[in-house]
Amino acid sequence: MANHEEVKNTEFDHSGQYDSGLKSLVRSLRVAFLCLVVIIVGMVAYFLTFGGYLEVKPQQSVLVLRFGKFLQTYDRGWYWFPPYPVTSLVEVPTSPRTFKLAFMPAGDALSQQGGGQPLEPGRDSYLLTGDANIIHTSWSASYRISDPTAYYLTLATPPDPGAEDTLEQSVEGISGRTGPQSLLKNLLAQAVIQVTSRTRVDDILYGQNKTRYTGEVEQAFVKLLGEANCGVELNTLTLDYAAPPLKTKAAFDEVSAAGNTQSSLISQAKEYQVRTENEMLAQAADILAQAETYRKQVVSVVKAESIYFTSINEQYAKSPRTVLTALYNNVLAEVMSAQDGKYIMGTSTPAAQKQVRIKLNPEPPRPAVKSTAEDK
Repeated sequence: MANHEEVKNTEFDHSGQYDSGLKSLVRSLRVAFLCLVVIIVGMVAYFLTFGGYLEVKPQQSVLVLRFGKFLQTYDRGWYWFPPYPVTSLVEVPTSPRTFKLAFMPAGDALSQQGGGQPLEPGRDSYLLTGDANIIHTSWSASYRISDPTAYYLTLATPPDPGAEDTLEQSVEGISGRTGPQSLLKNLLAQAVIQVTSRTRVDDILYGQNKTRYTGEVEQAFVKLLGEANCGVELNTLTLDYAAPPLKTKAAFDEVSAAGNTQSSLISQAKEYQVRTENEMLAQAADILAQAETYRKQVVSVVKAESIYFTSINEQYAKSPRTVLTALYNNVLAEVMSAQDGKYIMGTSTPAAQKQVRIKLNPEPPRPAVKSTAEDK
């Protein structure tokens, strides 16, 4: 029996070449198993430590869902949560975002209207004003997400809130987008239609009332956002374009030109009114000033004469003859100073004793001789 087993072993591996191969295979399997164990342990360690760390960046909020159920909203900072599939994270951007809304003809119909293509309801978009006119407008809105929780849970927000709205098709075959941006556009369209329907076309297209029209649309849009409780806050709303259809633009331009002419004439009339009023006020002030000056002069003269009369009266009461003689001499001197070439004779002596001698052909008075060349 023993001899038979020795023969078998000798026949199975008489050179020992398979023994080294088996040993190498066993060592390789051991190494692979150890590597697999290390990887599994590393994955478990990462899963329980760094795999759940989250950094919430600026202008961003993160909604934490545990097994699909909302847990809490986190802002800036570092946090740790059990990784997926235990916890799902939804990143909601809170930075300002914009969208546009236009009530314009479809396609390139705005330029085609000049070629004769009319507006078609259902295809072209336009607005009706309070005085039954048609206009086209274009708006730009800037908003931010002030309440990420309400924004994500209230609106039909896609898995990625920063992505565009999803395009869906109804049972009737009508396709459209659904999502938060579509809702915001619909709310803005509702506000624009409501305000435009009660506003005159002139108040929308011309003058300072255009600013008031934009403000009323903004107020209506903010009110609708508050009623929707969608966690969105409006930053700015801008009216980019407002004009009538091209077919009626010429008529509106004529009305606008007439309005501008009217405003210019009214401005000129007001300017003339102000200038005339200022001139009249200046003349009135000048007349009043002259009257005041004349009054002061008359009062001062009257006061001076009153003082003079009072003093003369006092002297007259003391010596009437002396005062009368002085007054007579003053009047006579004043009268004589104004006479030239005449003689006045008194009556105190008899006429026979009076002699009147008149110098005939008197020499004319010679001019004074100038002393210097400069005087000449």
